[in-house]
Amino acid sequence: MGMRRSLVAFILISLIYSTSAASTPIPNCPDLDVLENQSDLSQDDLNNLILCFCKPDPINDEKVAISCLYGSNLDHLMKATDAVKNASLITSSVSISQYLDISIQHMEFPEGGLPEFGKIAPELQSLEIRECSGTDELQIGDDSFKGLEQTLRNLTIHSCNLQTIPKSADSLENLETMAFSSNKLNTLGVDQFKNKKQLSYLDVSGNFITSIEEKAFEPLTSLETLVIGEHNFVNDTVIEEIGRLKALKTLDLSRADGIFEPPESLFKEIPQIETLKLSGCSIPTLEPGQFATLKKLKELDLRVNLIENITAYAFDGLESLQRLSLAGNFISNLEPDVFFGLSSLEDLDLGWNEIKTIPSEVFKPLVDKLKIFSIRNNPISQLPATGLSNLEKLGLAECGFTSITADQLKDYPKLQDLDLSKCNISIIDANTFENQKDALKKLNLQKNKLKSLPNLVKNLPAIETLDVSSNPYICDGELAHFVFGVEDRVKQSEENGHTFFISNANETVCDRPYSLRGEAVLQVDLDKFQPYDEKSDTTTAPTTTTTSAVEETTTEFKIPDLLVGNKTSDVLFKEEPRRDVYDISKTDDAKGVYSQKGTYAVPITIGAIGLVTVIVIVAVVLFIKKNKKVGGTEKSGGKSDKVVKMEDGMVEIELDSQPGTQHATPRR
Repeated sequence: MGMRRSLVAFILISLIYSTSAASTPIPNCPDLDVLENQSDLSQDDLNNLILCFCKPDPINDEKVAISCLYGSNLDHLMKATDAVKNASLITSSVSISQYLDISIQHMEFPEGGLPEFGKIAPELQSLEIRECSGTDELQIGDDSFKGLEQTLRNLTIHSCNLQTIPKSADSLENLETMAFSSNKLNTLGVDQFKNKKQLSYLDVSGNFITSIEEKAFEPLTSLETLVIGEHNFVNDTVIEEIGRLKALKTLDLSRADGIFEPPESLFKEIPQIETLKLSGCSIPTLEPGQFATLKKLKELDLRVNLIENITAYAFDGLESLQRLSLAGNFISNLEPDVFFGLSSLEDLDLGWNEIKTIPSEVFKPLVDKLKIFSIRNNPISQLPATGLSNLEKLGLAECGFTSITADQLKDYPKLQDLDLSKCNISIIDANTFENQKDALKKLNLQKNKLKSLPNLVKNLPAIETLDVSSNPYICDGELAHFVFGVEDRVKQSEENGHTFFISNANETVCDRPYSLRGEAVLQVDLDKFQPYDEKSDTTTAPTTTTTSAVEETTTEFKIPDLLVGNKTSDVLFKEEPRRDVYDISKTDDAKGVYSQKGTYAVPITIGAIGLVTVIVIVAVVLFIKKNKKVGGTEKSGGKSDKVVKMEDGMVEIELDSQPGTQHATPRR
């Protein structure tokens, strides 16, 4: 029953059992935290160590979580589940009610394919299998889900080369979420959804679907979210079946083939939808009335299309729309009435376009509601009056600004978050943010051309996060006032518990004078902040003398980002990745979690990182202890030369030469 280990075998299995004795340790299935801190392990413990661990829930003593890590297999899982069953039978005569979630990634299954999960966990609720090893289709037997017809709620099989939805899934009547994304499906059949009246989430994106059998979606009377983009071809049969989904609220057609204009005929059949995602398609223009039937639409995603022109009144009728993204297109002009009808819009993204000027009246329909606005990475050099007095977040990064003045920002008294990074700003006046001084909490001036700074911290009493890194600063007496302001704010924050964060402090360095070049501004001794004389400043590195034939290397000291206050986290370094072109793979929210029962990829990845760290630590501890035992035997007079080997407990990590990550090709 054992499985061969894949190159990057990762298994994260979370099981929850109902038992009255779960608050006590489970014999033969150690708690990973306890094992890590255990001072002595017997030889039997080492020989019997499995890579599945049982952790009693500290809050609910009727639950136990089982985690299986790198190198584990079905045999390890069976031992862990048996241990929990045996423990509960010893302490209670109450029958076990199992609530089990299993998530498997990068596992190389045996030739027989999936096991019978009904035998492993008769009450299995969630099963997720991702990134199957090899290029062969995952084999799913008719009995793989036998016994789970009423209990299984969530099923995901992602990137496993499936050519069809397995027949064994037909009998799963109580599924609420189902995902067969990034496989090789080319059609969806009428029998595959006939017992899926409870299904609320379906993801078949990333396949090669070109047709859907007539009335295949008709049984899906509860489906609220459909993700069917990314390589699938949206033709008449696909549109017709989507139109049958009268409970649908979220439709994701991102990266679908065959979409050259918004499908108006489909919108007429599903006017109830609230979220529409059409990013990564081939739409060149937007005409009036194309979305007029979607009266309940709250979010519209049109990123990374081929849009060059938006006709006036193109969004007329979308009075419920709250979020609109047009980023990553080729828009150069905004007609005066382009946003007419968007009376509820709160978030507008026009980043990564070709906008050079903005008509003064273009935002008039948005002045009451708009709170978030981004025009990042556009060739705009002046910010005109917009009238957006309720704006709380403004993104102007990577634009052509050479300066920013209080007059340009006068329309935004409620602004809390301002991003001016990666522009060409060389001067910031002391009163630049006068209109925002009581509201501004986050300011980003990273990677500009600033040589000096006014006392920003003193002038912005509400500021919590400030990034002024990667600028060519002259570290003279004028810049010293900024340093004094930071020191004063640190003291205040420590006293009153407020948050204050200097991002990328290690990259906030001196450029001049030459004697201080590369030194962190906040680390420079105060007596070195002297008046700067460009004529006398040397441009030649000082000579050095070699005092030893042996070259010494030292690790460069780096100060962490400065963070104080009651919101301090464990993350001290806070870097913002440079993004010169629009990369939808980094900013895409089309695959986001639409509900808590949608996708679990992100929490699994985060959990994996932490669990891997822990298991490596445990392996090292066990290895050291084993060596001590062996060393002790050798020192005892050579009476025994027996070498103890860890088999089940061995942690083996190999590098995969063919990473499975995918990078979207930038459209720009």
